[in-house]
Amino acid sequence: MLEEVVKDYSDYFKVDIASGFQTVQDVIDNMLTRLEELASVLQMIKLKNSDCSQAVTEDINRYRAEVTTLSKKVYTLNKVIEKLQSNMDVLEKQVEKAELDFGVNNDNKIRSFLKPFLKRAKDAIPASHTISTMEKVQFESVLNNFDSLNGS
Repeated sequence: MLEEVVKDYSDYFKVDIASGFQTVQDVIDNMLTRLEELASVLQMIKLKNSDCSQAVTEDINRYRAEVTTLSKKVYTLNKVIEKLQSNMDVLEKQVEKAELDFGVNNDNKIRSFLKPFLKRAKDAIPASHTISTMEKVQFESVLNNFDSLNGS
């Protein structure tokens, strides 16, 4: 009887390691397959990025002269705009000074400006009103900027 009990219980201690580890082996194989697929995808991406970066580098080198010329033109136009703004400021100051000297109202500038010329002789401008001499306005030329751009 002892032998029978031992025999019956010995079946419980028998472990089928191969079938128990087969599931683990399948998971490991599946994971290795996925890792190989990922490595091949990453390799393709790396090659594609290398090709793209090579193409972009070639494009940058190819268009470098054009970009440099364009940046010079933008810089020149910026300088021209600055000079024109400066010239407009000078002109506006001279116009304001002339308006004050002639007593021009801001309401109707043309009529107020022509009013002294349209007055009759008896309505002459009083002698006490003196008009300051206008000074010659000096403007900076912007054409020099374009000449220097064409020469370079």
